[in-house]
Amino acid sequence: MTSRPSIAFAKFAAPKKGSVFVLAANDGGLGDAAKACDPAKTLERAFPVADFSGKFAGLVEVLAPEGTSLDRLVAVGAGKVSGLDDHAWLKLGGTITTSFRKATEVAVVLDLPGADVGGRQAAQLAAGILLRSYAFDKYKTKKDNGDSQRDGKATEPKKPVKVTIHTTDPAAAKKAFADEVAVIDGVLLARDLVNEPANVLGPVEFAARVNELEALGVTVEILVEKEMKKLGMGALLGVAQGSPRGARLAIMRWNGGKAKDSPIAFVGKGVTFDTGGNSIKTASGMEDMKGDMGGAAAVTGLMHALAARKAKANV
Repeated sequence: MTSRPSIAFAKFAAPKKGSVFVLAANDGGLGDAAKACDPAKTLERAFPVADFSGKFAGLVEVLAPEGTSLDRLVAVGAGKVSGLDDHAWLKLGGTITTSFRKATEVAVVLDLPGADVGGRQAAQLAAGILLRSYAFDKYKTKKDNGDSQRDGKATEPKKPVKVTIHTTDPAAAKKAFADEVAVIDGVLLARDLVNEPANVLGPVEFAARVNELEALGVTVEILVEKEMKKLGMGALLGVAQGSPRGARLAIMRWNGGKAKDSPIAFVGKGVTFDTGGNSIKTASGMEDMKGDMGGAAAVTGLMHALAARKAKANV
């Protein structure tokens, strides 16, 4: 799997190396901390040439000028300051990630004129970076010439990109980000489950992945076919008859709330795709059936997130 970026938070300081990202307001304006990263104004001079106005998610980049140890300077449009909610900060983080290229060190300077950029905003942007950095390349291989090939060797994991986010309150950002990481891990778990090929992730293997949540304090119960038959689960067992792989049903419980609190229930379809037999569906779109277990993957990711952040709820 691709190594996820390492995230750190720091006070404003002019970065010494790597790629530097700054935010630009809707009129292309930069904050003082952002301007300090480019005293020669190389980036600002590129704005009119690139027709860059600070529009949301717009990008303009230049090579760092001679005499500096930096690699690149990149401006990211933040759009209208009044429209920067949590989702917008997530998207900005994702936008920044698309321009990492082959960078090994990245600095993001969160200084935006007229905007309240605190710990929460820094944490949301960092979350966007991690979510956008995800890639399922577990089975990707390459030959010695670098071309991807099925008969090649497994690719070596890339070294994680070191990302430092410069903000007014690094301590607050770090604290807010801790909760975000729990949710991110749940999202990425769900993505991994959906992306696993069907010949690798069958009912037994899926149940084994669910069992791993016990380490976080989730109570897990796995029903096998004999138990499901006693409970009259004919519909599920009827579907399972079309595969030589035995059915499983996973029940997860997280009791983080008060004993008197009623639980919230989530149900996710977890039919792992199999081939063979007669199909009543057309061939068109059949490859998408691998994601037929996406509902159960989402619920598994949710339970991971709740347990990891010690949610005060019974689910």
